[in-house]
Amino acid sequence: MNRYQILALLAVAAVLLGACSSMPSRVQTEQPEYVMTVRVGAHETVQSLERRFGGSVLVLEPGRYAVLSVKPDPRGGVSTASSHVEPNHSRFLAGGQIAWMNGQSNLWAGGQSNLWAGGQSNLWAGGQSNLWAGGQSNLWAGGSFAWMPQNTQIWQHIGLPQAHSLARNLGSGVKVAVIDTGVDLDHPALRDALAPKSEHWDFVDNDPVPQEQGTFGLGGYGHGTNVAGIIRQIAPRATILPLRVLGPDGRGDVVHLAAAINRAVANGANVINLSLGSENPSPAVEAALEAATAAGVMVVASAGNAGNTQVTYPASSARGADGWQRLSVTSINLSDARSFFASYGESIEVAAPGEAIYGPAPENQMAAWSGTSMAAPIAAGALALALGETLVVPMKNLADELMVRGSDLYNNDLNERYKDLLGDGRINLEEFLVNTILR
Repeated sequence: MNRYQILALLAVAAVLLGACSSMPSRVQTEQPEYVMTVRVGAHETVQSLERRFGGSVLVLEPGRYAVLSVKPDPRGGVSTASSHVEPNHSRFLAGGQIAWMNGQSNLWAGGQSNLWAGGQSNLWAGGQSNLWAGGQSNLWAGGSFAWMPQNTQIWQHIGLPQAHSLARNLGSGVKVAVIDTGVDLDHPALRDALAPKSEHWDFVDNDPVPQEQGTFGLGGYGHGTNVAGIIRQIAPRATILPLRVLGPDGRGDVVHLAAAINRAVANGANVINLSLGSENPSPAVEAALEAATAAGVMVVASAGNAGNTQVTYPASSARGADGWQRLSVTSINLSDARSFFASYGESIEVAAPGEAIYGPAPENQMAAWSGTSMAAPIAAGALALALGETLVVPMKNLADELMVRGSDLYNNDLNERYKDLLGDGRINLEEFLVNTILR
């Protein structure tokens, strides 16, 4: 029995007591081909819903919605005034990411991904993360980002040194849910930042250990660890809640994502990061997102990496749908030009760097990834920095402030073709915080 199996046995009792409305064991064991989302009253129960609709209740948010398993529907999913049926399996993907190798970019096509430095991952410096010295923040020694110096130029471009001076709590007391491929739970860059084990869940394997699984260079292995590492670089004292919904191939089911969003809210997440997307909207996930934003949770989603106007869901629905707490993010480079892989469109609200962002990788290593998946956690970290301070604007305006305080992307010919399709600007952390927190 390995250590993760031992941890699972020790933690399972505590996990089953918490966040019961997500019902993780049912979500995993059912694995339906189709799911149905229905609006429910405050007094509905699992038993009453199953009597009325048949199937099994997989997710229940009393007074808002329920997701039930249904038998295969040859029509491929139907909707009525009161219910929505949709396919469940492998509808969401953390795909299209770019990994850099020998100075060449290789689009992650066919589930391939290459790591930085000649195909090799660099070991974390001595296996240690020297983020704090003597209890003090020592992030910008000599003007370089001491913790991950490879990102210094990128972080300077968005004003992170100034942001760390302004937001002195560095995100302390703020919980960010990373709903992804899992994370490396033992990585020295992340382990001290993780939420209590009783809050973790792996919806893919139906256990309380959302550990990254896979092989370097294949599928999504390392994706969630990099995303979590970016958030920690932006907001070093924020708490990371890891929830695994994507398998080693980077794909995940509708019901897993809906249940994970529900669980994140139940466990007190302030921000949810979704560096994933689907070609089609999902009624089940939309119901979960509406419940999350109604609870005051901010949701950040990546735009997708098709390099065209096909913005993936849920980023495609961010503008106009509880827009003050849902944020869609695309990627630009250090010249503020659109990244060649980045999807764009009128639904995009803000842009952030997303090319060759260094972060931790599984097995105590580090790697650089590119993609809108890397831009989204920069926005999530920015929100965490602000939420860790005393706000001088209503919280409902915070995401809008991040958008409107961005640097102009359209004042040169680099993005002439994409006018108003890359959001309101490129994230400028200093301007954002100057106008949103008490100093």
